[in-house]
Amino acid sequence: MEENRFELPKADYFTLNYNIYCGSLNGFNYKLSAKDKEKLTVSVWMGPLCMEKSEIAASESFALDEEGFHAALGWLEGQFQALCGGEAP
Repeated sequence: MEENRFELPKADYFTLNYNIYCGSLNGFNYKLSAKDKEKLTVSVWMGPLCMEKSEIAASESFALDEEGFHAALGWLEGQFQALCGGEAP
């Protein structure tokens, strides 16, 4: 299984319960949302402010299933590498 430096909940948190999850790591912020019950949307932004007061750096949608969750996790890691150079304590 790929690295999960973001400590996200397991896939069923999204696929069975359609939840939203937000987090941050060294100024890299992310939000995963399954609220439309058909897809998992991931958005990322930088800085100290909330999503609504920030410029979204990137956003992508994935299938709302186990495979889509793992694709979203890989995409999130790629965005972290691109925006932060992968630097984390």
